[in-house]
Amino acid sequence: MVRRLAELASRLDGANPGQSDEDLAEFNRMARTTLPIEDFQDIHEAEEHETWVRRVLVGRAVRPVADVTLAELAEVVRRAMPGNGYADFEGYMAVFDANVPRPGASILIFHPMEYDPATNTWVECRQVGEYGPTPDQIVGWALAPRGSEGRA
Repeated sequence: MVRRLAELASRLDGANPGQSDEDLAEFNRMARTTLPIEDFQDIHEAEEHETWVRRVLVGRAVRPVADVTLAELAEVVRRAMPGNGYADFEGYMAVFDANVPRPGASILIFHPMEYDPATNTWVECRQVGEYGPTPDQIVGWALAPRGSEGRA
């Protein structure tokens, strides 16, 4: 199922509204979601389609915790970060996304919001290789008003 959903997500990635209605309906039916076409835009710039699909499926089952602490959110981010040895990092990404107000905030683990794939830069033309936020920074950006995230 994940493979088929990833195939559909790949076809929907970059599609315009009304362009792939059948694929969108099939994706939403199989995944039991109601995602709009806008949610599929530019997935390929941030992650593999299969990874994105796994996050969507896990995210369906994850519920926010009313009294989650900043320390707990930072630990969730740490576990979702590359190289920390957690094979189920997508699950941690979904937990983080469910517990912060910014939609898709877990992408801050990998790319700053100002990331420009055409130049591979962010904030004042800094190379993306310089992006190395701490879990605490990511939590802060995810909780900050829009426009202030991803600055180091």
